[in-house]
Amino acid sequence: MKREYRETPRQEIRQAIFENATYGFLGSVIVVFITKGIDIAVLLGYVSYYFFLGRVVNRPKYVTQIGKFIIFPVPTALGAFIGYKLAGLLSDLFW
Repeated sequence: MKREYRETPRQEIRQAIFENATYGFLGSVIVVFITKGIDIAVLLGYVSYYFFLGRVVNRPKYVTQIGKFIIFPVPTALGAFIGYKLAGLLSDLFW
């Protein structure tokens, strides 16, 4: 994995981390808004999630160990956790 990390352009790693964190964030925000019963936020969450899902699904599949075991799951889980926390705070503030 160290060799794969060194050979992968930094911009590609940053972009993948951002995309995966955003994917996790958008997915978890929907659950919080559904639980709180905020219909407009659920609708906006679904729209943004499925627009972004089109980007995630249509990108090339991860074939390296670093992509499969670090670049996809770690940022996605962190983004999901941040989305869960922020959605709770935002729903309490605005609704």
